[in-house]
Amino acid sequence: MISRDAFAQEVRELTDTAFAVTYLILGNSADSEDAMSAAILRAFENRGKLRKRDSFRAWFLQILRHEAYDLLKKRRRLTPVEELPEEAAPEGDDAGRLDLRQALGELTDTQRTALLLQQEGYDMAEIGQILDVPVGTVKSRISRAKQTLRTLLEDT
Repeated sequence: MISRDAFAQEVRELTDTAFAVTYLILGNSADSEDAMSAAILRAFENRGKLRKRDSFRAWFLQILRHEAYDLLKKRRRLTPVEELPEEAAPEGDDAGRLDLRQALGELTDTQRTALLLQQEGYDMAEIGQILDVPVGTVKSRISRAKQTLRTLLEDT
């Protein structure tokens, strides 16, 4: 079992990546922090199940991803349609132009997460382990994400 100090060190090293992953899934800082807290607690309680310390990053990010999606499902069930924020239309020279943030929002959650993890420096095998999918699926998600972004950003 990983010690408390080693666990804390591993989590500290993953903080930026963890926040980026949860923010892409949830779209706001408060929910991202809630998901991170829940993931840290769940991982700590289950640290005895971690077989190899070398797998900590993938193991933790997989727990984190599940917590973020669980929170997203709860939020969608609890938010009445009337309370959802309206999208602000761009004005002036930016009217009709899709920026990168909006284009990323057009990707599926799985494509966006795979692309982000690749940008964070994870290799295909690690991303597959985090997302619990084969490497071929990771490659196709990243490829489709890049193609979608290219198409969306070229059309503007």
